[in-house]
Amino acid sequence: MNLRELIESDLATTLEDPNGFGLPVLLVDPDGVEHGPYYGQVLYDTRGVDDLGIPISQHMPVVTLRRSSLARVPLATEKERWAVRIPTTPSATATKETFVLGHPSEDGGSIGFIRLYLTKTVQS
Repeated sequence: MNLRELIESDLATTLEDPNGFGLPVLLVDPDGVEHGPYYGQVLYDTRGVDDLGIPISQHMPVVTLRRSSLARVPLATEKERWAVRIPTTPSATATKETFVLGHPSEDGGSIGFIRLYLTKTVQS
């Protein structure tokens, strides 16, 4: 097994273990079909900058999933709108909150993970 294969196989423990950092994540494709639950890491708050240039903490979750576990890799395009349901707190039994996939990142693609940058859904 080469180094990349070893790292990718380790993601089953480091990302997906529900007894560790793994939290249930549901992906909802553009046709409304739910996929999952998948287990991955959820970072609930990210660092941002307000209008005055002051660093702030903002509730814009980022989900990291093992790419090989996904039946379909979600895209964020005008034609393809994905929803993502995650627990409201770092507990598998917490109620779920729905977000829209802002844009996925392939920054971990070479070692087998994908990051999903989420934005809050807005009722119209």
